[in-house]
Amino acid sequence: MLNTPQQPRVRWKPGMFSAIPTWTENPQITIIESLCRRHLYLDTPLPVSLTITFLAEGAFNKLYAVSASTDSSDSPELKVYVFRVSLPVEPFYKTTSEVATLAYIRRYTTIPVPEVIAHCATAENELGFQWILMEKVHGVPLREVWPRMAISAKEEITEQVASCVLQMRALCRFDGIGSLYCRGALEEEEGVDVLDAKHDAYVIGPLVTTFFFVGGRRLKVQRNRGPYLNDHDYVLALTQVELEDMKLLQESTEETADYDKYLAEDAPDIVRATRELQDLLPSIFCRPSTPLGALPSTPSGASPNPPQGEFVTGIVDWECVGIIPTWGDTYPQFLWGPVVLEEPEPLAEGDTDECRLEWWDDWEKMQLRKVFDGVVGQCGDSGMQELKREFRKQLDMMGFSVRFVERWLKAHLDDGRLLAPN
Repeated sequence: MLNTPQQPRVRWKPGMFSAIPTWTENPQITIIESLCRRHLYLDTPLPVSLTITFLAEGAFNKLYAVSASTDSSDSPELKVYVFRVSLPVEPFYKTTSEVATLAYIRRYTTIPVPEVIAHCATAENELGFQWILMEKVHGVPLREVWPRMAISAKEEITEQVASCVLQMRALCRFDGIGSLYCRGALEEEEGVDVLDAKHDAYVIGPLVTTFFFVGGRRLKVQRNRGPYLNDHDYVLALTQVELEDMKLLQESTEETADYDKYLAEDAPDIVRATRELQDLLPSIFCRPSTPLGALPSTPSGASPNPPQGEFVTGIVDWECVGIIPTWGDTYPQFLWGPVVLEEPEPLAEGDTDECRLEWWDDWEKMQLRKVFDGVVGQCGDSGMQELKREFRKQLDMMGFSVRFVERWLKAHLDDGRLLAPN
């Protein structure tokens, strides 16, 4: 229930695993229409009708479909756009870096992403929120059709997404860790460092990641958001934010708006485990090295266009997509799942048993990961790269189960894996 001066119109409320952002007021449709008309049809001689309808809602955004038609009986033209309104969970930087990332992807790859028509990265406007107006990608969200798709169609979609990831691995590589920004976009931001992105129009600036603002309280603490020259400094910054967050929580009282009673009980253990991770950090992450970063394959909004031959028409939702170390590059989210050692029995038609359905889904994802590897090639990870991923995972697990992290530390310290040379 945090509502800081940097976060107007958002309040954080306790959730099952962490605080979740909620809207204290909704965007006004009349103002959205006015902004769309100004940026789409200000100079159009023909009368234009705009219809604004609610489309979807994510963790930090509300999306509206903007249907525009010209009042012409000869050839009525209908175009559809998306107007996305964002909560100020990471004011300025989240919107600014996402717009730059989309522009970079459109310019240097053939990956289908929506074109940004206009945007505002500050809440100091008539709407009172940050917003992006973009073209609407034709198709349907992958999550809506995935459960009923044939395995052959899923393989086809997986191959297409893998091809996009292959492009990013080849064309979107940098000698730094952070988020992309258009050159000049950060000039008025005090105390902000940038690194050259090897392209005249872009720079690498502060990293935008939910780890730095989830729960809202972390916006109050000191954060080194980069950019970073190596993965040692990147991971060290994450651990420092965890420690500062726990320090602030322990200094709070139950009357404090953003106080979390259950997390506060675990705070001393979280601090101790985080310091143990920091002690191990130099043996896993070599500070002098400068690993190449890559735009991660986290966007999960692929939109196939059924039913005649499934194909990806666009990849959407690029917020918090940044440049990360190569060891952090994993499978796309729709392929995540556990390893299944035994092939399940085929599902009978109309089977609704949740356990069997989940088992088969996990098995299917495991087979699709092989399809993905067939396109991009095996990562060829060293044991140290896998260890770095595991280390990073512990920081995400800390607030959910510090006992899980403690067991991981003990198991790996006992067998000496964490002391392996880099």
